[in-house]
Amino acid sequence: MIRRISAFLLLALAPLWLAAQTREYLQTTSGITIEMTCRAVEPGEPVLFRLKTRGLLAASLHFLGQTVILKPDRSGEEPLALVGIDLGVKPGNHPLAILAERKDGTLEEFQWEITVSGKKFPSQKIWVPQQFVTPPRSEVERIRREAEIVGLVYTLSAPEWLGDGDFMAPHSVKPWPNFGQRRLTNNTVSSVHGGVDLPVPRGEAISAVNRGRVVLASPLYLSGNSVIIDHGLGTFSFYCHLSELLVKRGDLVQKGAVIGKCGSTGRSTGPHLHWSMRVGDSRVDPYAMLLLPVREVGHPTVSR
Repeated sequence: MIRRISAFLLLALAPLWLAAQTREYLQTTSGITIEMTCRAVEPGEPVLFRLKTRGLLAASLHFLGQTVILKPDRSGEEPLALVGIDLGVKPGNHPLAILAERKDGTLEEFQWEITVSGKKFPSQKIWVPQQFVTPPRSEVERIRREAEIVGLVYTLSAPEWLGDGDFMAPHSVKPWPNFGQRRLTNNTVSSVHGGVDLPVPRGEAISAVNRGRVVLASPLYLSGNSVIIDHGLGTFSFYCHLSELLVKRGDLVQKGAVIGKCGSTGRSTGPHLHWSMRVGDSRVDPYAMLLLPVREVGHPTVSR
C-alpha cells in the first residue's frame, strides 16, 4: 500500500548578520523531520538540509529547481544536502517539496512554502579602458568556447562529498564587499558580480577552501589563470586572475593546499583574487559557505 500525506507550512526566516546562523525544523504530521540550516533565506545564500528521521530508504527534496536525494548509508551519519538560492531568485514564497520512502515501501509526500526575503546588493559605476568592456572581435569565439567549457564543468560533480570539515577562506585578507554587485561600466550595465574580490598582493599564495578534485586549471580569456575545484554534491569553488597555476586537472587537493599565486591575468586592472562558489546552478556568497556546518555531511547524492 502507498500512503501519501501532504502537510503545508509557511516558513519565513529573518535576515541575519554575517556571523549568525539559524536552524529550523520542517516536520510532517507523521514525524519525519528535515533540519534546515542557513545564514538567511535570501538570494545568494547556501542552505544545508539534514534528514533527522531514521528508518527511511531515501528522501527526495526539490527546491528552486534543484533536486537532491538524502539517502542514508552504512556510516550511520545523518544524510545532508546543499541547495543554493541563486542571485536571480525573486523574493516571495517558493515551494519546497519532499517525497520520503520508508523501508516498508510506503511513500510520504509533503510540501512547504518557503519565504525568500528580498536583499539589496551594492552597485558600482566604473570607468576603464574600452578594451576591458568590449573584447576584440578576434576573441569572441574563444570567450564563447570557454564559457561552454566552464558550464560543462559545473554539471560534472562527484556524487559523494569530497570535503574535509568546514570551508575556509582562500586568503586571510579582508574582502571587498562586492558579492552580487551590479556593475555599470562606462555607463553600460556589464554584469552582476557572482563572487567576491580579495585585495591579495601579487604573488601571495592562494589556498583551496576545502578538499576536492581539480576539474579545471587553465588560462581563460576573461578570468585569466583559473582553477575550479569540485567538492562533490554539486558544490564548486572558482579562483581567478592567478599569476601561477600550481595544480592540474585531476589533482585531489587537501583543504588549505596552495593551488596558485595571486596575480592580474585575464580581464583584470590590478592584482586581486576573484573567488566564487556554486551550489548546483546557483551563485552563492562564498563567505556564507564558511558558516555552514558541513563537517557533518554524510554522502547524499545530487541530481539535476
